[in-house]
Amino acid sequence: MKKTIVLLTVLAVFFTIAMTTGCKKNSSPSGPVATPTIDSSALVSASGGTFFQTDGTNSFSHTISAFKIGKYQVTYDLWYTVYTWAIANGYTFQNAGAEGSNGTVGAAPTTAKYQPVTTINWRDAMVWCNAFSQKTGLTQVYYSDSGFTTPIKNSTDAAYSSSIDPTVGGLDDPYVNWSANGYRLPTEGEYQYAASYQNGTAWTPYNYASGATAAYTNEAATDLVGWDTVNSGSTTHAVGSLAANALGIYDMSGNVWEWCFDWYGTYPTTASTNYTGPASGSSRVIRGGSYSDTAGYLQVGYRNYSYFPFYTDYSSGFRFARTN
Repeated sequence: MKKTIVLLTVLAVFFTIAMTTGCKKNSSPSGPVATPTIDSSALVSASGGTFFQTDGTNSFSHTISAFKIGKYQVTYDLWYTVYTWAIANGYTFQNAGAEGSNGTVGAAPTTAKYQPVTTINWRDAMVWCNAFSQKTGLTQVYYSDSGFTTPIKNSTDAAYSSSIDPTVGGLDDPYVNWSANGYRLPTEGEYQYAASYQNGTAWTPYNYASGATAAYTNEAATDLVGWDTVNSGSTTHAVGSLAANALGIYDMSGNVWEWCFDWYGTYPTTASTNYTGPASGSSRVIRGGSYSDTAGYLQVGYRNYSYFPFYTDYSSGFRFARTN
């Protein structure tokens, strides 16, 4: 009987030690932390309003209707899911996309799947939005005809692979059904509206990063909200890793550049409503800066006009929007 009691006591002590040790190990802050699950398709609603859209030199009063915009930059995980579905359903892409700044083009997602998709051009993003709309049962936005009966499903164009396609209804001049409820690229105005929105009456100054509490020259404030050359380690990061802006949107400054719909051009000289850029141009506006840029490029008012719609690199991606 005594032997049994001793044995049970020893086992109890051993069990207690094992459980205590296990709990301490699992709760240690120095242990590995699992990557949080990101709802890559999440949208944030932006109420309509009027703001002064400015790059610090030129500005105009811009009234924006309510719209929805992606909470995150499009992740490689979401891109690959839609891309794979699209290929099986009659879509063709010029570029297969890559997982962040170090991914292999077209490869299956890895543990870095929540990094933004890169190496896709403006045309690819447009066609992907049409595919995502069809996949989710929404009305597509971009068409090759004015009657909106033939959605664009192919981003390849051998004749204009390195030049602007001037064809009306072609890849660089699609017919746009702005009233459709499907996925699309945000306009430049929508992008800056969402990046600088605070409460509908106050707006983040043009020379701040989105969500920052001080101008871009304050690197500490900028690095809390955006990945740039100082804090990125020369690589992209999982979306949503830094602080969000006032609307709860992540990475509107830094990580990767983001394609907007508009052709680059001078701003209007009078007040405008839902301005979508000039009718034609040579480059599409790309916004936000990237991990490989200095903080000055992360300003909410900075306009990058050096990206042709057929251009790709490892520092550019996109986020989607939807019309209410």
